[in-house]
Amino acid sequence: MAHPHSYNGHMFEELSYDIIGACMLVHRAMGLHCMEVDYQRALELALARKGAEFQREMEISVSFEGFVVTKRRVDFVIWRDGVEILLETKARSKVLAEDIEQCLLYLHQGQYRTCLLVNFGEKPLGIKRLVHTPPPRSEQ
Repeated sequence: MAHPHSYNGHMFEELSYDIIGACMLVHRAMGLHCMEVDYQRALELALARKGAEFQREMEISVSFEGFVVTKRRVDFVIWRDGVEILLETKARSKVLAEDIEQCLLYLHQGQYRTCLLVNFGEKPLGIKRLVHTPPPRSEQ
């Protein structure tokens, strides 16, 4: 599969398409009115079928001047072939600004590159792809 690029030149990983496909499958099968945890449990099955490895509720440390001040949990960290993508799920009528801020925090603090924010409470399925380019590790 050719990798389409965003307007900003980011190359979208094939894994992100597989994750979105798994989310669409779950959304189509379960509809709009489930709880977030129900969608997450179904996603575990759908992601495994797509050949992705993942960890649920993975902790990301939030640091200040090299000291961990708190930890937050991202719904999923998904990886395959050296690519890691965060997946944050919601089940509400619309995504809020703080949902986007939460994903940006995970990207920046965890030094990840891509986070998918998927809202199962919308029809059609609400999908936002957030991209972060972390500085090289030697500059941190």
